[in-house]
Amino acid sequence: MALVEINNVRKTFGELEVLKGVTIEVEKGEIVTIIGRSGSGKSTLLRCINGLEQIDSGEIRIGEQVVHAKSTDLRKLRQHVGIVFQQFNLFPHMSVERNITLAPILAGRVQKGAAARELALKVLTQVGLAEKIDAYPEQLSGGQQQRVAIARCLAMSPDLMLFDEVTSALDPELVGEVLKVMEDLARQGMTMILVTHEMGFARNVASKIVFMHAGKVHEQGPPAELFANPATPELQNFISSTR
Repeated sequence: MALVEINNVRKTFGELEVLKGVTIEVEKGEIVTIIGRSGSGKSTLLRCINGLEQIDSGEIRIGEQVVHAKSTDLRKLRQHVGIVFQQFNLFPHMSVERNITLAPILAGRVQKGAAARELALKVLTQVGLAEKIDAYPEQLSGGQQQRVAIARCLAMSPDLMLFDEVTSALDPELVGEVLKVMEDLARQGMTMILVTHEMGFARNVASKIVFMHAGKVHEQGPPAELFANPATPELQNFISSTR
């Protein structure tokens, strides 16, 4: 059974149908990269997976839970499904340690104090920022803030991580440090769904590419196959425009 099953999902905003029957499966440990032009529905799909947007029809299942079922506790679900956005969304008045440990403490995952600090150090070490545990967001570069946002997700020990164009708000020289963290997570077996414009990452790290166009999954498959032999002119044009 796949870890994530997205079946014939539709979503409209007013008159605009943004998702037009999207179906994708994600196996445990897979790195699925969603690519496509702006407005193709990629980020909306990610927000639907995490229950941040309601779907109009279809079904999204993560493990045994149907995301949009009335019986589903979305707060609990999100403890297992982390999401990292373009904007870092760190609390400016809190230290890095406090930003990371707030959710695990509130969820009863860890006790405030030494245990929480140990957890923060552990996840900061994973993203290469252990020395910044007592810093505040304003003292960090954009790339460092994004790595702290990833560490904050990791502190909840998620089964699935969602990344929504996490490098697009960064200066070009900072993109590499965030991509390296994501590559390390991929090597460690984290299941990830990413919306990204970083084609190098999509080619070299992803286990599956999903190309969305006009609200639909136009093509999907292994990166080598899709990049070498795009089956549709839409994907061919998209790849050409990103070179």
